[in-house]
Amino acid sequence: MLKIPSFILGGILILTGLIGYLAQDLSLSIKLSGPWASDAEFILSDGQQSEMLDFIPSDSSAGENAYWIVYKLNQGHAKDVNKDNNSRALGSLDGELQSFWYASSSGETMDGLFQESENYQNAGSVSYEPVTWEKIDPEEAKVRFIYRNISGTDGPVTLTSNNWENVIDAPKAGESLEFGKSWTAFIPSILGLILIVLAIAADKAPNAKKHIMHFAVLVGLLGFLSIVGKVGAAFSEMSWWRSEPFHIYAASSLKPTTMLLSAGLLLIYLILSVVSFVSARKEMAAQAERDAARKAIAKKKAEQNAKKNPNDESDKESPKSNTKGKKVGENDKKPVTSSETKPKEPVKSDKGAPSPAKKGKKIGENNKKPATSSETKPKEPAKADKGDATSNLKSAEKSSNPTPKPEEKGKPVVKSDSPTPPPPAQSEKPVSPQKADSTNSSSTPSTDKPAPTPPSPQNPPKE
Repeated sequence: MLKIPSFILGGILILTGLIGYLAQDLSLSIKLSGPWASDAEFILSDGQQSEMLDFIPSDSSAGENAYWIVYKLNQGHAKDVNKDNNSRALGSLDGELQSFWYASSSGETMDGLFQESENYQNAGSVSYEPVTWEKIDPEEAKVRFIYRNISGTDGPVTLTSNNWENVIDAPKAGESLEFGKSWTAFIPSILGLILIVLAIAADKAPNAKKHIMHFAVLVGLLGFLSIVGKVGAAFSEMSWWRSEPFHIYAASSLKPTTMLLSAGLLLIYLILSVVSFVSARKEMAAQAERDAARKAIAKKKAEQNAKKNPNDESDKESPKSNTKGKKVGENDKKPVTSSETKPKEPVKSDKGAPSPAKKGKKIGENNKKPATSSETKPKEPAKADKGDATSNLKSAEKSSNPTPKPEEKGKPVVKSDSPTPPPPAQSEKPVSPQKADSTNSSSTPSTDKPAPTPPSPQNPPKE
């Protein structure tokens, strides 16, 4: 939010400083560490005219010596030239406008000058307050000379003296000090440039934007406080020049104007900064509330999904071993039983004849229903003789060999899921060796005749 205002206000501050520097009057400031020598001569010159400074020597205080220099220059030279220029501007006096010098001071010396002007205006009244100049800036005082170039003189403006006694950083006797422009006029430009640079840096470094903008606001605040404290003094100085007893109406008002404009721009920048920070805080709080609301909604949806699908969380968990020492997945393997590893032995008759596996049935059909004792044990017939035993053996062999006849291969074989009834058991009575031989011989099927078809479950063999 402060990027555009920083560019606009910073640009105006830069222009203010540039205009203030280029349009300012030439000036020269000297510092006194004591009173001037009584025989010293100080001459102001612009190449076309010159003015010798009139002052009253003072042996007690540098401030008193500065007071007489400023007062005599403003009261004599500056006031007279301004009066003549006003007359020329009104047409009552012939000739061209003339340039002139005027002066001021700072600190306690300037306060004494203000009080002397009030005493001049309030002479004979109760508000008159005498100034004790012997006690004002006794060791150091400042005098600032300003050259108002109305005539457009191009020559150098200088101050020359034959005795620079008690002048700090003064040249040798007979040498000159040259007037120039003060770099302090660039202070608004420097502040504006700093604000623009910080705005660019904040845009280039988003992570440090907060700290950079805080530093920019600090710079603006310090600049505002430093300038606003001098605006009143600048306007008071201008008013002092233009009022009695000097009436220097042509004194420049550029300095107080640029300072006031700079302070106003910095104040606007500070106000916009405060508004921006408040808006940013509100936005951050609103964003935090939106994030919290999104998280609450997402949590609520997750809880609803968990209630609808309670097994989802258990499916996401990785399988763990129930026993120690086993690898993952070992518990999933089914133990191999003896019934699966060992093939089932075919049912044997009492005479040792094996019953071949029945054709047409799928693997595992015999495992569907466990064999009961009534199914495995054959029923004992009431009577058993030689003929019955032989017929029983033949019927058992026929039922165990369901191979169709060769001529009946084309015909479809009827399959049935019902279990085939077991063959009738033999008599438990002992058989004589002769009967056993006859039984073995009769149980052997003839190769000439094909084996009969096994009886179907619907037509069981008759006993």
